[in-house]
Amino acid sequence: MKVAVIGSGVWGASCAYYLNREGVDVELYDMWGPGNSRSGSGGASRIIRLAYGDDNIYTQLTNNSFKFWEKLSYDSERRLYDECGMLWLVSQDDSSYIQKSKKHIESVGHSIQEISKSDAQKKYPIINFDDINEVYFEKKAGALMASRCCKNIVRKFKEEGGSVFLGEVIVDESKLKTNAISFDGKRIDADKYIVACGPWNRKLLPKMLDDVTYISRQEVYYFSIPNDSVSKYNSKAMPCWLDLNSENPSYYGIPFHLNKGFKISYDERSTQFDPDSSERIPIPELVERTKSYLHKRFPHLKNQPISETRVCQYENSMDGNFIINYHEDNDNVLVLSGSSGHGFKLGPGLGELVKDVLINDKHIPREFDIGRLNNDNSSSQYYNAQIKYNKKKRLFN
Repeated sequence: MKVAVIGSGVWGASCAYYLNREGVDVELYDMWGPGNSRSGSGGASRIIRLAYGDDNIYTQLTNNSFKFWEKLSYDSERRLYDECGMLWLVSQDDSSYIQKSKKHIESVGHSIQEISKSDAQKKYPIINFDDINEVYFEKKAGALMASRCCKNIVRKFKEEGGSVFLGEVIVDESKLKTNAISFDGKRIDADKYIVACGPWNRKLLPKMLDDVTYISRQEVYYFSIPNDSVSKYNSKAMPCWLDLNSENPSYYGIPFHLNKGFKISYDERSTQFDPDSSERIPIPELVERTKSYLHKRFPHLKNQPISETRVCQYENSMDGNFIINYHEDNDNVLVLSGSSGHGFKLGPGLGELVKDVLINDKHIPREFDIGRLNNDNSSSQYYNAQIKYNKKKRLFN
């Protein structure tokens, strides 16, 4: 079997890696290469954690990814995975998202434990807990060095015989029945095709994805830390964190890493984005909003400047769940879409799943069937009343 994988982000690269290891002839295509600055998988870092409410499919896929990330990091010259844990700050009244996560996390052999506010204040003195109702610590969690991870997956894929091609792939959806997928002016000949181009998916396949996905922009900031306090803000003293808040953007962050700064971002899907033409510069109003939150939650950073910024893009499905489907015009074209801002961490688990779908005829989980988006009764934990998110505030994590 020969498989052409279009897109070398974490999903495409992981699919290529696992298929290649099974003896499949795999070609991996990308416009700019793995982990590039414009890609959905680019950027310095991502959080990895198991908490997903009742959406157990994601807990399972993330758990299936840990060993891969650990070995990839061990084999790399530079650390790719920092298991510093995850601190959940519940500032809303409803903590059922964490309560429902608990049983699924324990089912895969890990834990999430509540800690008292007084204990949390002693352990993490840089955080203001005044308006926090509950605090939880998830041990099996941490930070992945995103761009480095993508590059290393592709490096291992090439070392094991995989082929990589850089340049533009053209997909003519109107002629997909005849495998109208080309590179450098020539048709790509393969038995199966995997399209995993993140924010560009809906441009390549508008008939399939225009009505069920959209692209949004999120801003990421790295704040400087006091020169005499590095040890208080790095991953030895501070875990990754998220403020679970239904009334405001849910801010989250990663402790000081890669000498960039103290990372903070937010989940808010209201600003649409074009990956080809939109500017990747911060909006002043959003910068000020983030500073206001940061100064409240981390008071000792009040006088610290921003050292670096980034605008990232999310390829969202309308309900926050992934889309894994064969194209209706060609059942040799498998489309991976709707990563919705939470797909990086579990890329290896998803790649292994896709390998089993193509080689071992494993059924695609029903949660990822695109047909669900025509059913208003079907939604993920992100949209149900347990977190009280609303349509104008598409918050996934």
